[in-house]
Amino acid sequence: MKIVKKIFITLIIIVIVFVTISYFWLRSTKPVYSGNMKLSGLNSEVEVVFDEYGVPHIYAQNAHDAYMALGYVQSQERLFQMEMIRRVTSGRLSELLGEKFLGTDKTMLTLSIRNMAKRSANKYFKEIDEPYKKETLAYLEGINSFIENGTLPIEFSLLNFKPEPFEPVDVYTAIGYMSLSFTSALSQEPIVTRIMESLGEEYLIDFDLDSLSNSKHYNKDDYSNESLSGLSIAVEQIFNSLPIPVWHGSNNWVLSADRSKSGKVLLANDTHIKYSQPAVWYEAYMEYPEFSMGGYYLASVPYAIIGHNDILAWGTTIFPFDNMDLYREKQNPENSNQVWVNDMWEDYSTITYAIPVKDEEDVEFTIKKTSHGPLLNGIYNDIATINDEPISLWWSLNDMESTVLDALYRINNAKNMSEFEAAMQYIDLIGMNMIYGDVENNIALWSTGKIPKRPDHINSKIILDGASGNDEILGYYPFEKNPKIINPEDGFITTSNDEHQRVDGILYPGYYSPGLRAKRIKRLINSQDAWNLEELTSVQLDNTSEKDTMLTKLILSNANVQKVASLGPTYSSAIVQLEDWNGNSDINTIGATIFSNLVYYIMYNTMADELGENDFNSFVSSFLVRSRMIALLSNNDSPWFDNTKTPEIKELRNDIFTLSLEEAITSLKNQLGDDVSAWKWGEVHTLTHVHPIGREEPLDIIFNVGPFAKSGSNDVIDKEGFKYNKSGVYPVLDGPAMRMLVDFADPSHTLSIIPTGQSGNVMSPHYSDQAYMFNKGEYRTFNTNKKELDKSSILILEPMGK
Repeated sequence: MKIVKKIFITLIIIVIVFVTISYFWLRSTKPVYSGNMKLSGLNSEVEVVFDEYGVPHIYAQNAHDAYMALGYVQSQERLFQMEMIRRVTSGRLSELLGEKFLGTDKTMLTLSIRNMAKRSANKYFKEIDEPYKKETLAYLEGINSFIENGTLPIEFSLLNFKPEPFEPVDVYTAIGYMSLSFTSALSQEPIVTRIMESLGEEYLIDFDLDSLSNSKHYNKDDYSNESLSGLSIAVEQIFNSLPIPVWHGSNNWVLSADRSKSGKVLLANDTHIKYSQPAVWYEAYMEYPEFSMGGYYLASVPYAIIGHNDILAWGTTIFPFDNMDLYREKQNPENSNQVWVNDMWEDYSTITYAIPVKDEEDVEFTIKKTSHGPLLNGIYNDIATINDEPISLWWSLNDMESTVLDALYRINNAKNMSEFEAAMQYIDLIGMNMIYGDVENNIALWSTGKIPKRPDHINSKIILDGASGNDEILGYYPFEKNPKIINPEDGFITTSNDEHQRVDGILYPGYYSPGLRAKRIKRLINSQDAWNLEELTSVQLDNTSEKDTMLTKLILSNANVQKVASLGPTYSSAIVQLEDWNGNSDINTIGATIFSNLVYYIMYNTMADELGENDFNSFVSSFLVRSRMIALLSNNDSPWFDNTKTPEIKELRNDIFTLSLEEAITSLKNQLGDDVSAWKWGEVHTLTHVHPIGREEPLDIIFNVGPFAKSGSNDVIDKEGFKYNKSGVYPVLDGPAMRMLVDFADPSHTLSIIPTGQSGNVMSPHYSDQAYMFNKGEYRTFNTNKKELDKSSILILEPMGK
């Protein structure tokens, strides 16, 4: 017994020692918020004051030191996020995370974001002759100083690696990451083409695509529609698995001094991005002689993407014009290495990569290219066989060396509206709606990006003919033809990824949102003459859907409601809830739960028989379907309503509505019980901020933040996006990655919030200290007045040797 007792005590001591060592080691990995630190490369001392939420306020004596300090303090919070963005967009995830990410790596290598970044860095950083280049290098110097001298976050120990130094190419790669918002064509164009070719042009009427179709360009007999389906599904699966978030949309608006109760311009912005942990945006304030800026920074990019100071402010939404086309190439039936170009067979050009895979041999991956761009065979291996024409990708990103970094420098350093406007033309590969306001009471909008010019006959929503030479891109519209608005008479500008006004009679093709958020914002803002910041928070947080109430009335007025209600008290109670629902999506509402389930069953019973299970699941939550849902369900004569699997019966719209209403209530009854009052939206609509490491148990408990019952829904101002599905459970996928409200009567006290916290380091007190506030719809003050800051957390960065 004595021996057993000694062994037991020894084991306890070992455990205690291990836990103690682990605790102090983990503490050593958290960011440093106070004290003095030597930093090689600094010219002068830099003071960094961290506010109560970990937002750094950097006070430097020159630009070099300010940007070096920014790189250092941001990397101690977000280095793993920087590394994930770099690896995803460079096609290097398998090297770190294993074979399951090979599909992702192949996709990213095919999209060639890293190649664009290399071309841009090689061109613009060949000579360091402009301030933006010097400041970028200083920022990178700060990141690399932390890599060499700081204690790396726990993720690097868990994965047993140390990141390589960051270079200018990595900045352009991070900028290219933003362009992933423009990849809707990859998933939607194959399905739209398949619908046109398999079902007929009449099936596109409800999506407003029939008048643009030009089916004579396509050979319907020789191409496998199953391959088109496979491409869409493969792309969607890959993008859903990315360990970094992709932009989905946003809201912004600006009100003139005449529309403001303070007598000064008001500006609002909330960017909609896939939720993740850490949050996408990193907030920081910088000040040095002749410069001050508070802003929202992307990992690995030295300049604020959204920002504000005492002179001006700006916010952004995605301007989702179509800068990507798919081409059906004509492949030589006798030689799969040749493609038809200019009336003759030519060899594909090729590029071969050796993809490193963790604990495995390198995987060789060859991409074939045509004059349009890379073939997509590598994304979906069955897309082209020797008897099928392959699909190639034209993307404007692969047609340029980007000047976005120069644009961001100019934006951050603008002193007035003229200087700000002059920067807009340098934003090339990313479509952005830049909302602007300033202390001189100017308001404006510039929609940026290089917009492709196509032949008049082209329908960019379907796969084009790559062999004829008739469907080629003609170039780009000059920047002067981009949409813009400056100081409108009504004193109000807003964008929500919706269509802009025509320019020279042309509506630029794009994957625009339905316009429902924009209409709701306009309705609310125009409901009163003037606003203040506190009142504008209610607009940003509005979660009422006028579309959903309209559809509810349409469905109930055409379904056989009495038949469904007669099935029992649960059915009749659910129908009453729908009839009384006002379209809001608060966590305690019941109508949103029933409606969302009902929409799924209606769309399934309407479209799944034509599309099949896989294509339906991919298509049902797309912008295209959501934007045209009212048109589809309002068209009593739509061919979609007839079930192709029952040729002896012609189903009508009211049949689909009745069947779906019964199935939806039955499903909820089985899922949530007979008591309809328990069918609350917050029970099925929840938000968890997932860390890349937190995708696996038990690490999810440590790294993920949530779950939270979440208000909001699809296509409302407080967009909390989810996919319609059969389960009746709707995890929130995307939503506001930040909220900002600026009043130029007091620009040093803006309202702000991000979804979780400033830090991506799980040991930081700022890892999730904003999560509950965000979920409750609260804001914090971004105070840029140094005299008012809490001085309890001050980090002094000193030059080495002084």
